[in-house]
Amino acid sequence: MQIKGLIRKTESVCPKCLEPLAAAVIERDGKIFLSKECSQHGEYELLLSNEPLYYKKLDQFYFEVMKNAKPLLEYELWPTLRCNMNCSMCCFGEDRKKLETKEPTCEEIEEFIKDKKHSFYILSGGEPTCRKDIHKIIRVLKKHDKTVTINTNGLKLADLKYLQELKNSGLDRVNLQFDGFHREIYRVLRNSDLLKKKIEILDNLKVIDMPTTINAVVVKNVNDDDLINIIDFGIKNDFVSGINFFTICYLGGARNWAMDNYIMPDELIDILDKKSSQKINRKDVFIFQKLHLAIKSFLKQRYCFYNQVYLLVRYKDSYKGIASFLNLGKADPWLDRYQKAYKKNKIEAVLYLALAIMAMLTNIRVFLIAKEIFLSGISYFLKTGRYLKNRQFLSLSFSTGCDPYKFDKMIVENCQNEIIAVDAGGKLVHRGREGLFCMDFERLCVQEKHNL
Repeated sequence: MQIKGLIRKTESVCPKCLEPLAAAVIERDGKIFLSKECSQHGEYELLLSNEPLYYKKLDQFYFEVMKNAKPLLEYELWPTLRCNMNCSMCCFGEDRKKLETKEPTCEEIEEFIKDKKHSFYILSGGEPTCRKDIHKIIRVLKKHDKTVTINTNGLKLADLKYLQELKNSGLDRVNLQFDGFHREIYRVLRNSDLLKKKIEILDNLKVIDMPTTINAVVVKNVNDDDLINIIDFGIKNDFVSGINFFTICYLGGARNWAMDNYIMPDELIDILDKKSSQKINRKDVFIFQKLHLAIKSFLKQRYCFYNQVYLLVRYKDSYKGIASFLNLGKADPWLDRYQKAYKKNKIEAVLYLALAIMAMLTNIRVFLIAKEIFLSGISYFLKTGRYLKNRQFLSLSFSTGCDPYKFDKMIVENCQNEIIAVDAGGKLVHRGREGLFCMDFERLCVQEKHNL
């Protein structure tokens, strides 16, 4: 049967019973939806975007230049599933205990990673700082020339001495959970008024000059009005190299939250387009994302469609979008040619990408950022961690994780997060892509509740 407004067919799951379903990305009434229907629980539609023109073009670009099974440079290593917080929207919720098992030793971690070519490791899972030997784990990774990031709620980083020890062990970057500048945000999302402590943690990171990415979980009607304040803070503090706006997932503690709280990455761009006086411009983000995807495909690296990126440039005590320094408009036609040539003629495609980059550099103001572009670009291509420590740029990402509402099998096949954790027998293994792991865990929880 023909589906009206069809953009792409895919596969998903029912948000209630998690049974596999046929799904479709469709356009209707000037909006983009992920649509699916379960014979038992009815129809579900998730708003993906209010900008159908850009969304459709980016969707087509993505699936023409991204192929499955591309290599990945980064692993997400889970040394523990313990946590020292009780967040209301934790993706594991009360079901965390079902996953907990023997934790890997430093020796087991070293044995696993010593022959791996992956250059970047993120320590994540539960709260990594719950491991008393986290310093030793970092040193093991650095021994094998890995770039090491830690995902953390930061509570232990309020101790400056402890934080300095992490840095002395070789930690390259901190991804800090920070959701905004209002106390009520933390009461709703984290079940505790953490604002004062979070500010203290940011002060400590600044004191030791630790490259930091702010990870903000965004929930509509809770902290979506605070995005511009987080950006302003990042611009004024150059130890902050990036901000990741990560929209809520309906997993764990948030399974029963109101759908009014749901927001997708595309909507965040719309919010910032309005509130930033178009320094973060919707069209510029669209073209920059095409450039980013073209480079990823050229390097044969996987990348998630649910993650869009943009660069801001610190400029005269404020900031401008990267489009003020690069001629993205002139690059765009060459990126379209790259898209068309990619599957047919790789040599021709590479030529078009080179011409896109050359056209982009025709903006006379590019000389103001030329040094950082060169040094960060070389670092990125050579797979070193230097690009994480630039002072001139502030990277923005608008992303989300998979849950039963937004699960799109075609996107998950290119998931950029690979999980390394212990299995049920306590052995450190590759647990697969994050999106599939989340669905497997959800199925376990749904099945157990059904049996009860």
